[in-house]
Amino acid sequence: MRCAPAVPLVCGLCLALAAVATHVAAVEDESSFHATDEDERDAKRVVDEDEEEDEDEALRERLTEREDKRRPLQPWGFDVGGRRLTLSGEYELELLGLSSDILEDDPGDDDRLFLEHGIEAEAFYSFGKPLSLFAQFRVVMEEDLISHPGDEISTIFVERGEMWLASADIGGTGVSFDVGHLDFEDDRRWWWDAELDAARITYEKGDFEIALALGRELFADRTDADGVDPEQEGVLRVIGEASWDWRFGQSLQGFLLYQDDRSPSERPGEVFARDREDAADARLAWLGARAIGAIDVGAPGLFGYSLDLAWVRGDERRNEFEEVSRRRSVVEERRSLDVSGWAFDAALLWLFPVRGEPRIYAGYARGSGDASPDQGTDHSFRQTGLEENEAGFGGVERFANYGVFLDPELSNLGVVTAGVGVSLLRSSSLDLVYHRYRLVEPAGGLLDARFDAALDGVHRDLGEELDLVLAIEEWERLEFELILSTFRAGEAFGHQRGDWSYGGFFATRIAF
Repeated sequence: MRCAPAVPLVCGLCLALAAVATHVAAVEDESSFHATDEDERDAKRVVDEDEEEDEDEALRERLTEREDKRRPLQPWGFDVGGRRLTLSGEYELELLGLSSDILEDDPGDDDRLFLEHGIEAEAFYSFGKPLSLFAQFRVVMEEDLISHPGDEISTIFVERGEMWLASADIGGTGVSFDVGHLDFEDDRRWWWDAELDAARITYEKGDFEIALALGRELFADRTDADGVDPEQEGVLRVIGEASWDWRFGQSLQGFLLYQDDRSPSERPGEVFARDREDAADARLAWLGARAIGAIDVGAPGLFGYSLDLAWVRGDERRNEFEEVSRRRSVVEERRSLDVSGWAFDAALLWLFPVRGEPRIYAGYARGSGDASPDQGTDHSFRQTGLEENEAGFGGVERFANYGVFLDPELSNLGVVTAGVGVSLLRSSSLDLVYHRYRLVEPAGGLLDARFDAALDGVHRDLGEELDLVLAIEEWERLEFELILSTFRAGEAFGHQRGDWSYGGFFATRIAF
């Protein structure tokens, strides 16, 4: 059968259109292929940048996170040179009130009210693990709201915080290095909680970590200070810390501190400005160990424990000053003595697995004393001078674990502690804590406490204290803390035994 003349023409047109369509489709496919390739490269670049930013953020959190600092989960920042510069900080207001006849000999000076508030700002920038930079400053105002003759009513100053360069996990070896004004903080702040000029090297592998630092204060911490604090000037420190998480939730830790005060020696008869007094020059070494952890035993609840042991050895030169005017004092006496002391702190906590997570805890701490420290060796323990003694007992906020009102150093002292606590809402807590104090040996005073205590040197019963602590942290950027404290003087206070003292502390912090 022959085709009509029009049929070959139509068939040819159809074939031509099919060829054109095939070519166009091929071109579109090729174009689509190139476009997809470019999109994939762009997407990969975005993913790489996101991963890099996530790594920097994780590094920032690991290097700068502090338990006593509240920061937003996503701090403000902007890109600089392809990397993110992160800016954050907080406003803090603290109010401390004390009412007591044992604060001063003058009955008219038995009330104190101190206000401190300021703004802290910090910046973090990282080039990745090889190098990160951090700087922190605080603008602070301190004010005595119930001033007395001769008191400085208020002062404003700028204080330097942490300022360092850090290199993390150098070459994948687990070795890290940081240098500058560094933060030193142990789990219970029993050894140290301070910022020091130092260089530190850290090795971390799995559940084991060890750090060694060499430090000496180079600059004044505050703009209103005339140089380095006299008690820190010329002090060379070697600080060592090691930890082994030998089982989930449980850790063994070791501590080492060598401290050599190389400041100029004061001579009897020398006159100093009162703010340049240096009470002691010492060459001391501390060695200690800690076991700490928590054990989940199921239905009965969670048991927590901690045990600290410490020894101190060395020699010390103590200076006695006599006030000659409101601003100046003279070295009246200088004594040299050997030091050999010990201390321990043991605590237990039981948390019940019911609504509110109620908990009870108890502890006993003791620092050795000496009945005659001026003869031969002084066996009184002294802490490092870098400590804060803040535990928290399972609540959301740490507070002074030897008492908020007295807040003593663990030296020539035994402290019995018992308390109960409960969790509130989502992230708040309420604690009631009792402390009983007893001197190891009768003494005329305490080595260090919130106030100078004049003791009779005959009795050992120092007194008892009760603290009520409320911490509210329900918001990402805002927290409140309220502490009410009362102290009853023991027989060691002589004619003031039985007197009651009262204290209150309030703080609010706003992160930005």
